[in-house]
Amino acid sequence: MVAPALLGALYGQAALYGQTPGARGKVEFEAASIRLNPPQAGFHMASDASSGGPGTSDPGMFRCSNCTLATLIVKAFELKNYQFPGRTALAGNTFDVMARVPAGTTREEFQAMLQNLLRDRFALTFHFTQKEMRGYNLVIAAKGSKLKESSDSAAPAAAGDANGHSWNGSGAPNRFGQGEAHAHSGPVSFNGNSSFRRDHQTTAELAQMLSDQISLPVEDQTGLRGKYDIALNWSGSTADSGSHTDGAFGGAGHDHGGPGAASGGDSRSADAAAPGLFDALQAQLGLKLVSSTRAAARIFVVDSVHPLPTEN
Repeated sequence: MVAPALLGALYGQAALYGQTPGARGKVEFEAASIRLNPPQAGFHMASDASSGGPGTSDPGMFRCSNCTLATLIVKAFELKNYQFPGRTALAGNTFDVMARVPAGTTREEFQAMLQNLLRDRFALTFHFTQKEMRGYNLVIAAKGSKLKESSDSAAPAAAGDANGHSWNGSGAPNRFGQGEAHAHSGPVSFNGNSSFRRDHQTTAELAQMLSDQISLPVEDQTGLRGKYDIALNWSGSTADSGSHTDGAFGGAGHDHGGPGAASGGDSRSADAAAPGLFDALQAQLGLKLVSSTRAAARIFVVDSVHPLPTEN
């Protein structure tokens, strides 16, 4: 439930942001509130989950709770992890974001509104650059797939993926999810080991998760068309691409925890002797990552950004 004071403050900003898209010459939210969360002692987890916006059951109100600046950038520009190697160099502050979306807003307009919000409130400046990088194809291993097909009766009522929600208006899943609000459901990392548990996943969605983990393109070439209950445990320290560093922001390197990855305890954490990601994929799921031809990738580079937003 949204706090009445916060909701009141949000609606009070309507005059500032305008009542319709393009009212000030650019598409904008009718009103937006960004609240900095206080520092949290001990273990805590940033969230990549969001709700509302075009294509959801609440198209008029977008929310992102306990959301990082990197998460907002990824969502605004629909970035894959390998396109944003500098994300871990950004400040780790978390925010509660609420924005009123004008009626009839398209998914593309929504993205433009979020991009403009980042420019206005965080003074974000950026550019894209081309970079040649290798990628991988996800294929079935020699001994065959070990994937367990999901039961239709066990389908989750309102599932999203590790990154958020679908805004394509058709119900088709994309990088930002398959449904409405959800609990943390991406990979969980603890002491160098990682665990991924997800039901009703396509191999294309699995390929996206793997791409996020290794920060390189992964193309689904399995030919499998079902939905599967996936359980995968691996050691992050022994993955094939674990030493990769790309420093697209301030020359800093990055790790390979996906957007759902977090530090902290979890009863499903990987075993201390878990294999590397590539070996685990073959042993546990009967799938394999095969190196593919180098290709030009579009990389997002932050030129400057303020760690804290301007006042609401």
